[in-house]
Amino acid sequence: MSTNPTVTLADSSGNLLALTAAGAIKVDGSAASTLTTFLTYLAGTQAVSNVGASFSTTAVGALAVDITLTSFTGGTTPTVTFFVDRLGADSVWYRIWTSAALNSAGATSVQIGPYPAGTGIATAVLTGTARFGWSSTGSPTAITFSASVIGR
Repeated sequence: MSTNPTVTLADSSGNLLALTAAGAIKVDGSAASTLTTFLTYLAGTQAVSNVGASFSTTAVGALAVDITLTSFTGGTTPTVTFFVDRLGADSVWYRIWTSAALNSAGATSVQIGPYPAGTGIATAVLTGTARFGWSSTGSPTAITFSASVIGR
């Protein structure tokens, strides 16, 4: 007989997180938090690298990054690595998350924010500006994927 594990998510203060019927995130029964879509890459052929499209994170404390890699065109054993950077006070970009080097179709998702240690969630504080980008190896001529970056 198989069992399904139960997972409870909490914010950095230990408040339990839940979803409303509309899919918005709420904390301990409070009014639903606003979700903001920062970037959306619809399923299609993308450039083989992108230093990052930047966006303001001043009104959010956490990001959800979802990517579905479909395929590569050309290249020899191509891979793609996705990343999220934050802008430091010294105007230097600092990497706060990097995916594994992906070489086949599949989905990758990560939550990034000020979560407690041991939650399995990428722990990082957003500084006001972030960017999402990717780089590839193996010289593909194109990469097909979809992606979204959403904040709350």
